[in-house]
Amino acid sequence: QFLADDDTIIIDREVAASERATGYRNFALANYMKSFGNLDHEPELALGIYFHHCAIAMSCRQLAMAGRFLANGGRNPATGLSVVSTERARRIGALMLTCGHYDGSGDFAFRVGIPGKSGVGGGILGIVPGVASLAVWSPGLNENGNSKLGSIALEKLARMMNWSIFAP
Repeated sequence: QFLADDDTIIIDREVAASERATGYRNFALANYMKSFGNLDHEPELALGIYFHHCAIAMSCRQLAMAGRFLANGGRNPATGLSVVSTERARRIGALMLTCGHYDGSGDFAFRVGIPGKSGVGGGILGIVPGVASLAVWSPGLNENGNSKLGSIALEKLARMMNWSIFAP
């Protein structure tokens, strides 16, 4: 709500409950991480927060607005206030580029060439550092769980605008 400047954004409690009820692999991974000391909090608490984040209900416009700080070096362009440090925004962008699309992250990086984060609801947040925060949505998912048409649209837009970090 804060970053998108929109108090109509909500957590869909039904979706969060569904995520929790079917998140067996997430529970296993969280417990595995905890066993190696790589999770500071109890898995139940960490996953509760994660499942609620997975259930944020927002439009493409709201998502793009919420991501503006990442395209603006960590600062909210509406207020000028720092949300995260420039270095942290850069790290988030690198993680989005390399890990933001599940097992399809490498292909997305190659084809689109901008940091992006996909959600299983069919939304994708794309960041062009210093230029734009954009969002697309189409619910049909590809074999990796990413929006098929959303990925194609971002690929075409990135090529047209010469935004890919791999562009000649």
